[in-house]
Amino acid sequence: MQKLTPSDKGNDRSVAKIKLSTHERNGPMLFHSDFILNAFIIFLPLIFYRPFYKRKNPFFLYVLFLIPMIITMTFPVNAFGSALDLRGIPLVIGSLYGGMYTTLLLFGSLLAYRLVLGGIDLFHYAVALVPTVVLLLFVFKRFEGAGAKKRMLLVFGTCLFLRVTVVNSYALLEGKTSFFVTSFVPSLPIILVQCVMAVMLVFMIETIRSQQRMQEDIIQAEKMKVVSEIAASVAHEVRNPLTSVRGFIQLLSDPALDDRKRQEFSAITLEELDRAEAIITDYLSLAKPQIEKLEPIVLEEALAKASQILSSYANLQNVEIVTDLKSSATVYGSKSKFRQAVINIGKNAIEAMPGGGKLTLTYAVDDQARTVTITIADTGIGMSEAQVNRLGSPYYSTKDKGTGLGTMVIFSVIRGMNGQIDVQSKEGAGTAYFITLPLTQRGEART
Repeated sequence: MQKLTPSDKGNDRSVAKIKLSTHERNGPMLFHSDFILNAFIIFLPLIFYRPFYKRKNPFFLYVLFLIPMIITMTFPVNAFGSALDLRGIPLVIGSLYGGMYTTLLLFGSLLAYRLVLGGIDLFHYAVALVPTVVLLLFVFKRFEGAGAKKRMLLVFGTCLFLRVTVVNSYALLEGKTSFFVTSFVPSLPIILVQCVMAVMLVFMIETIRSQQRMQEDIIQAEKMKVVSEIAASVAHEVRNPLTSVRGFIQLLSDPALDDRKRQEFSAITLEELDRAEAIITDYLSLAKPQIEKLEPIVLEEALAKASQILSSYANLQNVEIVTDLKSSATVYGSKSKFRQAVINIGKNAIEAMPGGGKLTLTYAVDDQARTVTITIADTGIGMSEAQVNRLGSPYYSTKDKGTGLGTMVIFSVIRGMNGQIDVQSKEGAGTAYFITLPLTQRGEART
C-alpha cells in the first residue's frame, strides 16, 4: 500500500473542502430552482380560467386546482430541515372560488394523495386539517360577497392560518414539541412568501373576472346601440311617408279641390302608407334576410313619382320644385329603395330652405361613359366643408333633431347600385347632390 505524504493529506483535505463548498453552493441554487418551479405551477390555473370563466361547475374548479396541488406535493421544496410545498395555495383558492363541493373534493384528494406518498400518520394529518376546513365554512359567505381587495385579504389570512395550524398541530400530535422553534420559525419567511403568492394569484383571477365582466358589458352596450340605431332608423324612414300623407290629407280637406286631383292625391296617400308598411317589413326581415328584388328603373318615371310625393311637403314649406326629366335613361336596382333615397335627399333639401326657395331635380346622360348623373339642388342655407365631409356617418346630422340615419341610408342605397354620390355645398348658397349611376338598358339582364 502506498503511504500518503503530508502534502498528499493536505491535498485530500483541500479536495474535501472543495466538495463541501460546492454542496453548500448548490443547496441554495437547488432550493431557488425548485421554489420557482413550484411557483410557476401554482399559476397554471390562470391559463385555463379565462376561457371557462362562465362555467361555475364545482367539478371543473376542482380539476383546475387539483392539478397544481398534486404537482407541488410531488415535487416539494427542501428547506430548513423539512419538505415545504405550495399545496395550500390551490387548496385554499380552489375551495373559496369553488364552494362547499369543491372544498370537500380538494381536501379528500389531498388526504388520498398524501396516503399514496406515504411517510405520514394520515389520521393525525386529517385532524390537523380540521381547523382550516371549519374556517373555510365561515369564510365562504364573506368571500362570495366581497370585492377584490377583501378577497385578497381573506385568502392571505386563510393561507397563513392553514400553514400555521396544520404543520404545528401535526407536530404536536406526533410529539415533536420543539418543531415550532427549530423548524417552523425559520421557515416563516417562506410561508409569508407563499401567502403573498396566493394574494397575487387572486389578484390575477379578479383581474380576469373584471375584464370578462367589462367585455360582457361592452357587448351588451353594443347590442343596445344596434337596437337603438334600428329603432331610430325605422322612426326616421317611416316619418318621411307619413309626412307626405299628412300633407296630402290637408290638401284633400280643401273643398275647392276637383275630383281628379282628389283621386290622384288619395292614390298617392295610399301608396305612401304602403311604403311605410314596406319599410317596417324590411326592418322586421333583418332577422330573416331575403333576396332583394332588383329590376330596371326608368329614371323619368321614378324621379317624377318622387317629385310628386315631395310636392305636398314642398307646398307647406313654400318651396318650388323644378324638374327636367326629358332624357331616356334606365338604371338597375331596387325601385322602392331608390325612391326612398331620392325622397330623403329632397326632404332634407326642403328642410334646408325654411324661408322658401327652389328645389331642382334633373339628370344628364353620358352615352360614352354609359352613366347617368342625377342632380338634386336647393337654394337653402348650405353646409360648410367639414359638414359635407361628415355626411353619411352614423348619427351625424346638420339638423338639430336629426339622427343622421337618413343620409346614411342614401349613401348605402347608391353604393348598392354601384353608383357614386358627390355633394357640393356653400354656406348661404345652397347644396347640390350629384348621383352617378351606371346605365342599364330596359330588360337587360344583370350579370
